[in-house]
Amino acid sequence: MTRDMQPTGIARLAEEQSTYAHFRSAHLVPNTPCLFPPSYSADWPIRRNIASDAGELDYEYLEQKFGTLAVTCIDCEASTSKLPNSEAPVASFRDLLELWRRGQGRTKYLKDWHLPLAVHRSGANGITGAAANGKGKERVREELYDVPPAWLDDWMNEYEGSEREDDFRFVYAGGGDTFTPLHRDVYCSYSISTQLFGRKRWYLFPPSCTASLQAVLKQAEWDGTSVNCDRWTEELKADPSGWYHSVHNLSHPTLSLNHNWSNAHNLAAIYRSLSLEAERCRDAIADVKEMLIEQARSDSTEGEEAGWRREWEETVNRLIEQSEGWSWPTFWRMTLFALSKLEQPLSVLEERASTSRWPLVPPEVCPPTEFVLQQVRPLLVEFRKRPEQEWRWLPGLDEVLASVERELKRLDGVLARSA
Repeated sequence: MTRDMQPTGIARLAEEQSTYAHFRSAHLVPNTPCLFPPSYSADWPIRRNIASDAGELDYEYLEQKFGTLAVTCIDCEASTSKLPNSEAPVASFRDLLELWRRGQGRTKYLKDWHLPLAVHRSGANGITGAAANGKGKERVREELYDVPPAWLDDWMNEYEGSEREDDFRFVYAGGGDTFTPLHRDVYCSYSISTQLFGRKRWYLFPPSCTASLQAVLKQAEWDGTSVNCDRWTEELKADPSGWYHSVHNLSHPTLSLNHNWSNAHNLAAIYRSLSLEAERCRDAIADVKEMLIEQARSDSTEGEEAGWRREWEETVNRLIEQSEGWSWPTFWRMTLFALSKLEQPLSVLEERASTSRWPLVPPEVCPPTEFVLQQVRPLLVEFRKRPEQEWRWLPGLDEVLASVERELKRLDGVLARSA
């Protein structure tokens, strides 16, 4: 996190601690939150330009740069005001800015806005190949920011920026009565949040509280509501204390730039979370499984199991992708992509970065290769032993795992030769 706030019990990094080495040893390895100093993002163009010298939101600048971009807002449950009937609908960022100008839009929340991706595409418009990525990244640097070294080692965004047309970088722009209910980030990924304008209140709950919080979340799901931590009593706030969190905007308006990200340090947590999501999806459509088995018994020409297992696993996989945007094939392809970059010459890394939306990730902001192998290898062994055998039934997944195994052997050889 990077913001001008002083939350209780969270380490605030000094200038000299704002290095990858310190961040890794003191926070990535033990999985504890921290606050980077404001100076870490002080030179970001978006942070310099978003407000006037008087500290007011610079509406003219925001409208000129991003006003035409299409956005979709949600209406949050208001805690201190009611949504006026006269508020106009929001179809573009300019519409939201206009509401804010009039003091309206307090319950409008623009969430998960892929602004860095939109800016990249605008810079690459009409250009092809590596030149397009170069222009796109240049536009992101000029209008938004450079990704800081501490979280450059980002398997999710580097994979998405090289292999797929998506990313996990978002802007959150909300009125004074907006909030994000209690949740844990997708697949236990990390989250970095930089406060660009306004103030937020964060509720952070360490993993020791997960069991207690899950009961609260299940009840809210049953009731068809969400968990608003602002409405808890002081006693309840002190009782159930992974890291689940809830975020509440305190000023009108409020803007932040967020990343969801991952690397070898939280790979096991992502694997466990994905396993639980796969189990949940199987339970949710158990009746489909029975239907497929019955159908296979009556008309299968390739053996009873093969007649239903492949379709069943593909159905479960589609459901996981629909609910979370990820699945086992994406997880293992991302892992393969990350392994293939290790122990490569800098010239190779530079060439790969030239065809990616993600910046170059130099080896000095990554953990030792031996550490990465220690995280990946047991997960691969466990996945091969899963009774569901997704690797056998999902198209292409076995080949991906075989490639992961080859990369592990390659890296073992590199480490052995350098020992």
